[in-house]
Amino acid sequence: MHELPASDYMKVIAPPPVVLISTLYGEVKNVAPYGMVMPVSSDPPLMAFGIRRERDTYRNIQEIGEFVVAYPTPELVKAVETTARSLPRDQSEFDAAGLTPAPSRVVRPFMVAECPVNIECQLEWERQAGDHHIVVGRVVAVTVSDEIYAAGPSRASLRPIYHLSAPDHPYAEIGRPI
Repeated sequence: MHELPASDYMKVIAPPPVVLISTLYGEVKNVAPYGMVMPVSSDPPLMAFGIRRERDTYRNIQEIGEFVVAYPTPELVKAVETTARSLPRDQSEFDAAGLTPAPSRVVRPFMVAECPVNIECQLEWERQAGDHHIVVGRVVAVTVSDEIYAAGPSRASLRPIYHLSAPDHPYAEIGRPI
């Protein structure tokens, strides 16, 4: 067995799926990828994710108190990479990545039409956690594609992507690098 510095722990744990989180800045539709996301409660339904305070997504959520968590598929890796680029706050990553904003059912930020799962959230609370903040949202609506619905909505029908932080294969889906 070998010892690693505690700060390297994320290099050796299974990554959570990459999601796209959409927010609004005035009329500007923003979307950005995040890899620190998880469900934290089913009653009430709550989702959490880690974010740096200087990110536009964080500021947008603080201002309007709403966001959408969308689950991209392997076919969207290039669009996900494009949304990771730092754009001025008043420029839409939806436009830059060629993604389609779709009206949400409950919240003001838009869903990502190309994603098979979109989860609408209202800010429940947030707290500082080291160099990140934990943002917890109450799930207020869930929209799934016809294919996922027909399969009997379950995790087995998802095709999430994972960020591996590996130079030769930065992303993977279950079972294989992409």
